[in-house]
Order: sequence, then C-alpha cells, then structure tokens
Amino acid sequence: MNSYHDLLCIAHSMGLQVVEAIINDDRLGSYQHNRRRITLDERLNDNQKRVTLQHEIIHAEHWRDGIAQLMGHDVEEQKTWRETALRLIDPQEYANAEETYDACPYKIADELGVTVNLVRDYRKILEGMAEPYKIIQR
Repeated sequence: MNSYHDLLCIAHSMGLQVVEAIINDDRLGSYQHNRRRITLDERLNDNQKRVTLQHEIIHAEHWRDGIAQLMGHDVEEQKTWRETALRLIDPQEYANAEETYDACPYKIADELGVTVNLVRDYRKILEGMAEPYKIIQR
C-alpha cells in the first residue's frame, strides 16, 4: 500500500500541488479543481495525512475522468471514501490485524496506518453494506 511519500509523488505526477495549511472548518483536506491543488490541514497526524491525501487524489481523478460531474456531491464523496479504503487497506493485512487485535478498530487502524473511520468504511465494504453509487441523470 502507498506511503504518504508515494502519494505525494502520485499527486505531483498528476500535476497537482499539495500544500498544508490550517483549514478552519470540519474538513481534513480539500481538492480545488480549478487550481489543481490539494490542501491538507497541517494539524493532522501521519495516518490522517496519508488517508486524506489519498482521498483528495481520488477526488482529482474523479474530476479528470468526468465522474465527479455525473454525481451529486454526497454520492461522489461516498464513492471517494470507498475507493480510499480499497486503495489503502490490503485485505490480507486487514485480516491479520483483525485477528491479532480481536477486531478492535482503533488498534487495527494504527497497525494499518489509517484512520478508524477508514477501517469502519472497509468493514462496511466487507459486510456488503456499502451503499451503491447513484448517477445523476442530466
């Protein structure tokens, strides 16, 4: 799975600028398509930075591929979180961590270098509970 450094290289290869700054709302990061910029809240811990950078790269890919324009914001956000979980969590590593830590999401997240919320998203995928995507008809 990609390290934070690997993700920075991916972002730069896509022509994206990655900056850290204080974000004064409840978001951990943002992607500004018109500026080709990803902003990460500078107060994030290492796991949050890795997850947030991957998440924002996926937003950039959705804009590049024209997917973001076909979905409502909430649906595209849900799709982005699902893809983030699938890219950052290796199934075998997850299974090993779940067995080792008796399914404790906090310990699993720390072991895998992700956030607890991402572990929860991954569990929803495994349980088949992740909501299907809805395309907006235009």
